[in-house]
Amino acid sequence: MGRNDIVQWRYYHTVWFVMVFGWVTNMMVRAGLSPVLISIIEEFSLDYSQAGLIAAAFFYSYAIMQFPAGFIGDKIGRKSVLVACSFGWAIGCLVTGIAHSFTSLFVYRFLTGIAQGTYFSNDRPIIAFYTPKEKSGFGQGISFIGLGLGVFLGIVLAGIISVRLSWRWVFFLYAVPSFIAALLIFKKIKEPGQVDVTSQTTHGPTDGPKVSFSVIFKDLDLWLIYIAGIAAVYGTWTLVSWAPAMFKEIGIEELSRSSLFASMIGLSAIPGLITSGWLSDKLYRKGKGRKLVLSLDFVLAAVTLCCIGLVISIGVHHLVLMILVFIAGCFLWGVWAPFYSLISEIVPPAVHGSTYGLTNAIHFVGGFTAPWLTGIIKDSTGSFSLACHVAAGFCLVAALLVLSIRPSFRLVREQRITHD
Repeated sequence: MGRNDIVQWRYYHTVWFVMVFGWVTNMMVRAGLSPVLISIIEEFSLDYSQAGLIAAAFFYSYAIMQFPAGFIGDKIGRKSVLVACSFGWAIGCLVTGIAHSFTSLFVYRFLTGIAQGTYFSNDRPIIAFYTPKEKSGFGQGISFIGLGLGVFLGIVLAGIISVRLSWRWVFFLYAVPSFIAALLIFKKIKEPGQVDVTSQTTHGPTDGPKVSFSVIFKDLDLWLIYIAGIAAVYGTWTLVSWAPAMFKEIGIEELSRSSLFASMIGLSAIPGLITSGWLSDKLYRKGKGRKLVLSLDFVLAAVTLCCIGLVISIGVHHLVLMILVFIAGCFLWGVWAPFYSLISEIVPPAVHGSTYGLTNAIHFVGGFTAPWLTGIIKDSTGSFSLACHVAAGFCLVAALLVLSIRPSFRLVREQRITHD
């Protein structure tokens, strides 16, 4: 950032701050289940695959809502959708705490996913609209660190709360900041077009070339983006859902300790997103595309996930695993800053919400597959080692897909979509 950006607070900084806080509460509710899965397994007499289904229940509805929510936001405005959804996941969080069976817990998490599933596809277009174009990657990255902070706080605090009170109190207490997020969005966020952004930011005009709405389903480059992102979500939620249990596998029995070590996957989002966004912006200003940063993130994530699988199988000291989880998180989270900047640059603004929504819906095939499939692998092999190697393989495939975005295997800027 330049000196003026540090000295003078601008409206897009307010937008970033509110969206970060919204994501923190969102991810606290989402990740808070991870440390208490063992307690839930014991209370309801479940196996790991059933617990994985509970973790995945959220993602089924979350993925389903992405595209409809983006379409609605494109048509009626994004602020009201954001207020309603943040209030909705606060309610969903509260009722999760009163679940009395496997079925009711599955249903309440499913309903929470419906509410949270409308946030992303309306949040990202607002960030893209208000952030200066030359800070696109940094803005997408800094505003997305709320996910990592929310995962960190969600896992750490859930471990402490569940030990001192019970797992149900995790969800009762996590609902409070979610209600505050709804209020902040209502008070501070203005619908794009209602603010004189020309006096506050330096991004370009919002009108782009006219395209058919159907292009978001037909463009090959977008499908490469859609499919590649599945691997990043899969790898992230393999670790977010099961990292506390991974630490238990290598000998850390105390829930509060395993939760603290596992929470590094969330904290890693801060350096991962900021560094990746800054670097992709720097290359972009030099006429380069964002594919290099994206592909490197995927390859390095694959290498680190393989190392995690290896250290679990040989039973190393827990600090080694903690460091590797943190490094893997840096690369897995780092994917998103250049990813979302790339979408905003190649897709016309008129269909931003729908594109972001469809993108995230497809990406979260990885979200609802990872907890369940990882649980199955654990039940079958008795270890999480193979599951980490599977996630690494997906990341390597994603690196190749990203490099295939036009102009394929060249580092110049990616092409704007101009189809009629």
